[in-house]
Formats: sequence, C-alpha cells, structure tokens
Amino acid sequence: MRQSHGFGLVELMVSVVVALVSLISIYQIFGVNEGYRRSSVGGSGAQINGGIAVMQIQKDAERSGMGIGDVGALNCNVVSRVAGATNFPLLPVLIQTAGTSDSLTFLYGSSIVGGGQVAQLADIEHVNTDTQFANILGAQSIATNDLVIAWQSGLANCPLFQVTCTNATPCPAGTPPSTDGFALGHAANTWNSATVNSPFPASLSKITRLYNFSRLSRRTYCVYLSGNTNVCAGAGTQIHGSLLSLDTLDATAAVDGVWQVVTENVIQMKAEYGLDTNTDGDNIINNVDIWQRAAPAQWAQVLAVRYAVLVRASNPQKPNRAGTCVNDSANNYTAATPSDAFTLTTAAYYLGWSGADVLTAPTNADWQCYRYSVHETVVPLRNQIILNQPTSGF
Repeated sequence: MRQSHGFGLVELMVSVVVALVSLISIYQIFGVNEGYRRSSVGGSGAQINGGIAVMQIQKDAERSGMGIGDVGALNCNVVSRVAGATNFPLLPVLIQTAGTSDSLTFLYGSSIVGGGQVAQLADIEHVNTDTQFANILGAQSIATNDLVIAWQSGLANCPLFQVTCTNATPCPAGTPPSTDGFALGHAANTWNSATVNSPFPASLSKITRLYNFSRLSRRTYCVYLSGNTNVCAGAGTQIHGSLLSLDTLDATAAVDGVWQVVTENVIQMKAEYGLDTNTDGDNIINNVDIWQRAAPAQWAQVLAVRYAVLVRASNPQKPNRAGTCVNDSANNYTAATPSDAFTLTTAAYYLGWSGADVLTAPTNADWQCYRYSVHETVVPLRNQIILNQPTSGF
C-alpha cells in the first residue's frame, strides 16, 4: 500500500496565484463587457426616448391649425366664460421660452370640414343677449356640442362658444327659427353666457365668420427639470428630465390641469418658426426662408416649425479609478456640426441653426457620466400652407 501525500506549500501557493490571476482576468473582462453593455443599453435607450419625443410632438404639429379658416383671424385673442380656457391666441403653434428650454403649444380641432368657414348673412346683427346665430350660410356641418369660434374683422377678441342646438336638432321652445339659412343656438351652459364679453361683445354687427373646431384641443409640451425652472407651469414635482404634455383644452371639457409624462431622460428642447417672408414671384407663400424663435410680425408667414430635443442615456458611464467620468474628446461637438451621438465635455452643443440655438449641459453634478443624443425634425404646418393659397372667400 502506497503512502499518500498532501499538497506541499509551494504547490498550494502556485494554485493560489493561478486562481488570483484568473479572478483578475475575469473581473477585467466583466468590467469591459459591463462598459460596453452600459454604452449600448444607454445609447439605445436614448435613441428610443428621443424618437418617442420627436414623433409624439410631430403628431400634434401635423394637425395644428385645423379649424382656423382665415389668415386674418390668426393671433386673435380667444375669449370664453371658462376661466382656464380663455385669453389665449388663435395660433396653430406657439413657442415660449423660460430657463434653458422652450415649450411648444399646438391648437387644432376635429371638424370634418377642417378650416372651412361659415358666415352670418350681411346686416344680421348678433347682440350679446341673443341665444343663437340666425341665417347662417353653410352651417350644415356644425352639430350640437361643437365648439365654434366667432371672428369678425377689426375685433381683437374671438368669442368661443358651444352649439346647443341647430336646425337639424330642434331648439327649445321659444327659440326663433332661421328664415333664410341655418340657425346655431348657444343657450347658457358651461361655455355660453349672456354676460357682456363672456364670451360675446355687445354686438357683432358685420358679417361674422364662424370656425367650427368640433372637439377643440390645445396641447403644450415642455421639459421638466428638478426645481421646474422651465415652462411647465403648475406641473408639481415630476421626474427630473421628463418631457411633459398638458391638454389645456380637450374635447368639450374644461381645463384638467394634469401633466402627463411623454418620455423620460429629455434634458432640453429648442424650437423655431419657419417663415416665408417673400412670395417668390408667384404671390403665394410657399417656401421657408427664415427660421426664428421670436414671435413673427405676420403670423400668416409661419409655414413650418422645427424643434430639437437633447436626450440623455438612461445608464451612466462607469467612472475611472478616481471616481470621475472621463469623456472621449473626439466626441466633443462644440462647433456648428451636429452629431447623432456625443459626450458632453463642455457646456454647450451647437445645433447649427443660429448663434443663439445652443443646447447647454445639465446642471446636476454627474452630467459628464452620461452620453447624449440630439434628435431634431422639421414639420410643415399644412393648414397654414392651405390658408395662404388663393381662395374666393365669401
């Protein structure tokens, strides 16, 4: 029988060294793979969030202005008796700036006639105490409960009211019938009142044009940052870096005041109006030649809107041994050359729009630990283009 021997000290030490070297190699491989995983997952998350932000805003931008039937009515001050749905401009899109971001507000209706307008016959005066518009031409497309805006050239305010009855749906007893055209009743309810300027002025004595919005929507998009230094008024406490939306007018309901999270990890948003300031020899506004953030002097010249969102990766990059994030200087785009993906190493990223259109770095301490991407698009405002085409009118 052979005598058994255990491991010697030298053999044991060699085994320990081999095991330690193997563990170190495994951890190094894991660290490298974890870095690649963070970059790929974070980059794909930024692409997804950026795509959601751009496409969701685009859906409303493409519908904006539907219901506005005359360029002369643009920027008219809409008034109603609903406190949260009054004193807002009749505009397809409105850009507002506060802090480092812009907000976008879109207005549109759902009427089947789009921007089609109907008119009250000449010399028919509509006084404040009336409960209906009488002798309306072309109003067969307007139905009970539709929201309608009345516009008269020369008046600063556009009354917003709700139709309570039509010729097709008999009005209450005592309501005089229309004799030459269609009648639209607006008896007192949530939206209607006989009080002067709430919403109607003392009288509408000229030909009054009525724009049917049916289900009127006015939706605002903004970026919420900690402390809410941007333009998300009344949003309360939300997730840092969220794109929010608010329906200030939805269907026939009053203001709900509830902000909804569209997507996360959106740090900033910038927007500009696209204007055609010349008619290119054909007397039709059809080509954008100027981009600007400031409100235009002539709203009829606005044919498009462009916007960009700065999106942060959901996962931070792994810090170095010193505990700080070291960024790749080759991806530091501070010149007017946009890039699909980059790491911020300074405090600015230039969109290449104009000198003032800069996406600046977030203020949180660990902002350099994340990768960022910029998503931008241009959306033609089709209703604005239609409004500027030659029409016969009334």
